[in-house]
Amino acid sequence: MRDYDEYLINSLKDKEEAMAYLNASLEAYLEDKNTQALMSAFENLSRAKYPMKELAKRLGIKSQNLYRIFDNKINPNFTIIFSLIDELGFRLEVKQS
Repeated sequence: MRDYDEYLINSLKDKEEAMAYLNASLEAYLEDKNTQALMSAFENLSRAKYPMKELAKRLGIKSQNLYRIFDNKINPNFTIIFSLIDELGFRLEVKQS
């Protein structure tokens, strides 16, 4: 499993791959409401871009809280989610369904 995790993180360093992965993760969340899977996707994207301590600093939170968010032990607020998306280099776009 470790080989797959390393492969995934390395592939997510590519901006197009990361964008496709995030879009697929958000679409899956809209269907199944699986918060744990969505936060796992955010964690994978984060690991591809930053060390966790640096990301926590950029988000203005303690690194232990960032780990707790990714482990689904605490729920992030909208500010954290939108800041995380921004730090990853993305923006959300609303489309008519």
